[in-house]
Amino acid sequence: MISAGVAVGLLVFHQAWQASYWPSIDDQPPLGVPQAEVPTESWLALEAVMSEVPMAYADAMRYALVGHGLPQETEVWRMASDSLQALSALRGASPIVSPPRGPTTQGSQADLIPLVPLAQAQMLRGWDRYSGGDAGKGAQDILQADRLGQRLADGSQSPLMSVVGAAIQGQALRELQELLSVSHEPSVHALVAERLPRQAPQEDRFRAVLQRECSDIEALLMDPLQSAEAVGRPMDPKSLPSVLYDTDATVAQHRKWCREADAWMGLPLDQRGDPPAYLPEGISETLAYNRTGIEYMKVVSPEGALGMAGHIPEARLQRDVLRLLTAARLYGYANGGQLPAEAGALVPEFLPSLPLDPFTGDELEIEHGEIEDSEGEWIKITLPRAQAEP
Repeated sequence: MISAGVAVGLLVFHQAWQASYWPSIDDQPPLGVPQAEVPTESWLALEAVMSEVPMAYADAMRYALVGHGLPQETEVWRMASDSLQALSALRGASPIVSPPRGPTTQGSQADLIPLVPLAQAQMLRGWDRYSGGDAGKGAQDILQADRLGQRLADGSQSPLMSVVGAAIQGQALRELQELLSVSHEPSVHALVAERLPRQAPQEDRFRAVLQRECSDIEALLMDPLQSAEAVGRPMDPKSLPSVLYDTDATVAQHRKWCREADAWMGLPLDQRGDPPAYLPEGISETLAYNRTGIEYMKVVSPEGALGMAGHIPEARLQRDVLRLLTAARLYGYANGGQLPAEAGALVPEFLPSLPLDPFTGDELEIEHGEIEDSEGEWIKITLPRAQAEP
């Protein structure tokens, strides 16, 4: 059995070799980090709303929206009526800008989760109004849920808030698709066509959030003991893991990844491929001996958040497909029920210009009564023959 002294000696030797493997921190400059914005009063008001949302109804909201077409239990939104009323006061307020997430604020981010069932309640209220005969108000409610997701993404200074905003928008877009498939009122389609172009995800914002996250993680790596609060594992600063923590090599490889990730997000969408791996070969094996360090890296690694960047162009594609869909139907209402033979016929009367496929940059086209995306798979939206008279 190898003695403890020999084991420590081997680890120290490995650390010395590892330090020579990675360049010095001085040779790996960090990214220029965007200056953090001060949280707005709207954020404080949103925090108050989130703290009052009863999560007991979360499952009911989610299950009510499962499937296609009109939900069977549209009235379950009334369980959240008080919270929705409080949320409505934020619609015309200043932008919702969240605080940046520091090295020890991981736990508080879970407070964003109540926004998901609250947004689902907003969509169900829209369906309830539709079933009550007011399709216009129904569309407005679902668009308001989409707008909430947009405002979260616009004001995000943490990856989780960006992810929550994208998730809300994704579900709102799906509900809008269902509403448009059952509603034959041109006013509803006109409302959707008018509002959607102003609610597109902002990818540049996500890139800024990534840079801020890189800065927060680096601050922790420079002083690993800061992670004790984040992971709930107090550690003696004189313990062996602290001594063996390979700070220089770890910070250097982290900076390398952040620069690669920033360059990856700067590429055109059709050239990106998979995001760079967060732990390149050669990371110090002694990192595993620092239990606080390795657990925190698992929690805050931005690689998972970077993967969400792929959902942003997908949501943009869905939104632009809806724009094309509603414009084509409005064309049908104005032309005796005939849909346009090609998308270009919608410009400029029904669309100022054709929306672009975010994956290729090509104009979206109408083919065989459906809209095809850049990867050859059919978007599940049909363009049925529009009624001559709504």
